[in-house]
Order: sequence, then structure tokens, then C-alpha cells
Amino acid sequence: MAKFQFLPAETKFYEWFEKATGNLLEAAEALEDLLDHYEQVESKVARITELEHRGDFIVHEVMHLLMHTLIIPLDGEDVERLISALDDSVDKIEATAVRMLIFRIEAPTDKARQLGHLIRSGAAELHTAMPNLREKKNFRLVTEHIKEINTIENNGDLILREALVEIVNHKDDLYNLIRWKEIYEMLEETTDTMEDVADVLQRVVIKNG
Repeated sequence: MAKFQFLPAETKFYEWFEKATGNLLEAAEALEDLLDHYEQVESKVARITELEHRGDFIVHEVMHLLMHTLIIPLDGEDVERLISALDDSVDKIEATAVRMLIFRIEAPTDKARQLGHLIRSGAAELHTAMPNLREKKNFRLVTEHIKEINTIENNGDLILREALVEIVNHKDDLYNLIRWKEIYEMLEETTDTMEDVADVLQRVVIKNG
């Protein structure tokens, strides 16, 4: 027979959300460091992979808690969407780092570094926003961070376009075009997944505000 938890289940959910954003921020900082200081690449990529595995563990724990808790602080679907979107963001970071290793990238471009900085900024916004989800009186602060994340995603779109123009202008180097196109798109998709997190947060604020 399933054992249901009553208290402090609400606190546990929020603790896991905050662990998830903390893990995302750590992964984003590790990616930023990889792009800004492109050395010891294998060990840095391995570290990001460890954080991706930690993210999977967090998802497992949240889903287990969701299945064995009778009363939850948020809509169950929103809990699933939130933790899944956070995990997707870490997955994208790890996939990007692995491709840089597989593609034998000699050195990151300025555009890649710019996207890396945006990703770290977006992760920091989410990590700062998340504790404010615990109390309705702080929902307006969550909304402010959501706006910042939307701006970051828009900036990511602009940088991606500029980056693609640059590599197309050097289309004589087809191999370079193919590998950098994929890396740029994955970096920008990371900002998209963080905006997905922001969208779930917005939904939660509207439903529970």
C-alpha cells in the first residue's frame, strides 16, 4: 500500500525545484567556463555530464514525491512540466558540450561565448526566481524574472541569426558550417528551454495568484 506524506511535502517540492535550478545554474556556469576558458575540455565536459545525471536524479525524486504525496502545493501537471523543462535545459547544455568534444572544436567563437553568457544569465534568473514561488506575496518578483528570461531568449535569437550569417558567409568551409550550425542552434535552444520554464512559472503564478 502506498504511503502518503502530508507534511512537510509542500516544502519538499519547493526544495527540489530550487535544487533543480541550482543544478541548472551550475551546469550553465560550467558551460560558460568551457567556452571562456577552452582548456581541459574532456574533464570540463565530463563535469557537465555529471550535472546532467544529477538533473535526472532530481526529476526522479520529484516524480516519486508526486506519486506518493496526497496533497501537493501546485497542480500536478505544472509540477511535471516545471521539473521536465528544467531538466531539458540541463540536457541541452550537456548535449552542446559533448558535441564540442565530438566535433573537435579548436576554439569557441565570440558568438558561442555570447550565447554561453546568456545561458548563464538565464539560469541565474531562474535560480533567483524559484524561492519566491513559495509565497504568493512574492509572485510579482517571479514575474519580474520571467520578463528578464524572455528578454534573454529574444537576445539569443538575434545572436543566433548573426552567427548563422557569419558561417554562411564562409560556406566554402562546409565542415565548419555544419558543425557550428548545430552548436549554435543547440545553444539557442537552451535559451528556448529556459523560456519554457518561465512559461510554466507564469502559468503557476496566474493559477495560484
